[in-house]
Amino acid sequence: MRGHSPTHASDLIAGPLLVLAGLAQGQTSAPEASTEAAVYLDAALDHIENSSRVYSTDWKALRAKARAAIAAAGAKTAADTYKAIGDALRTLGDKHSLLLEPAAAKSFNAGRSAKATGLLVVHPDAVVAQVVPGSPAATAGIALGDRIVGVEGLDGFTELPRREFGRLFRSGQRRDGSTGALDLRVRTGSAEARAVQVPLAAFDAYLAPTGRRLEGGIGYLELPGLAGGPKAAEYDDALHELLGRIDDGSLRGCIVDLRRNTGGSVWPMLAGIGPLAGAGQVGAFASAHGSADWSYDAELGAARSESYELAKVAKPHPLRADLPVAVLTGPLTAGAGEAIVVAFAGRARARRFGEGTAGVPTSNTQIPLADGALLVLTVTVHADRTGTRYDDVILPDEKVAIDWARFATTDDPVVAAACRWLATAADAK
Repeated sequence: MRGHSPTHASDLIAGPLLVLAGLAQGQTSAPEASTEAAVYLDAALDHIENSSRVYSTDWKALRAKARAAIAAAGAKTAADTYKAIGDALRTLGDKHSLLLEPAAAKSFNAGRSAKATGLLVVHPDAVVAQVVPGSPAATAGIALGDRIVGVEGLDGFTELPRREFGRLFRSGQRRDGSTGALDLRVRTGSAEARAVQVPLAAFDAYLAPTGRRLEGGIGYLELPGLAGGPKAAEYDDALHELLGRIDDGSLRGCIVDLRRNTGGSVWPMLAGIGPLAGAGQVGAFASAHGSADWSYDAELGAARSESYELAKVAKPHPLRADLPVAVLTGPLTAGAGEAIVVAFAGRARARRFGEGTAGVPTSNTQIPLADGALLVLTVTVHADRTGTRYDDVILPDEKVAIDWARFATTDDPVVAAACRWLATAADAK
């Protein structure tokens, strides 16, 4: 037909191809993670799988979910993977493992400063639970039971996480890592709050165990935390000496007060309190792969883990595992303090009074990542002599609210409740 050029097969194909090409150019490709992000995530997940010794999971599924998450987010940097790593840790059901971003990691392992305030304050209510004798807080006139209602320069300090809250009042450390004197507003009872400045200073922060004999033939021992230092070796011997003073053979029961035991080295504590906890295995560090027992050797006065002797007294007090024992706990009872709580769990004629513990009866390992972030992973939890495991707040058998203003006095409500039970338990022998 005139006026028309011939149609070729190539012409029929060319049009649709051009349309498809145009469509492809307008489409957005599926997001994907960069090689840097994928490598960083895999390294973190390797550490979690290799070091998380308590909790088990479907690791293949966990990895697939984490990789899909960073791909969907188009992760490009290490920081873009933090959420996926945090979600992976939560999948384990582990309440204690965490990923700290680089800024937080720098202050996480900050050692105890040579200068401090001498304050031990309960989180989050900011009630003073202890003032170390000879410390700046003692010189400033702060007393047990006072409430801190304000810190100059800070808003909402009661909302700080427990660790940051503790550092603030112990060593004046702010969130940015800086330290300095604390300008406080402090209230005693119902009086108006007053301004108090607490500087930082070096002082002897060692707190020795204390003890006395109460009415009715009941002994009382307070075991403070033990951070180490040159006097740490005196701790277990001091406990045995105290037992010798209050136990003349007529003791009807004993109170072991751990309400201000913030942790530290467990072995001198265990060697010291062993005559009451009992001979042989009293607990263990437990994981998914086995356990390492803690025991007390009554003949040697020694605390042991497996075959290792880790603390030993010079003159062992005789074993008194027959006595009823009341163990007092509270929100400051943490770490090694919780290990001593566990050492009495499962023991015949032992009962807990007070409030729940801090909830960290665990051991962890710390793994730095390539960008300065830090993985903190639970490797063991505490287990008692019956094999029961503890990985959270340890609750008392009898809940009694702590009145810090009356701590260890004759009308301390927790001590009073313990004494009532001990009298009944002693009579029931």
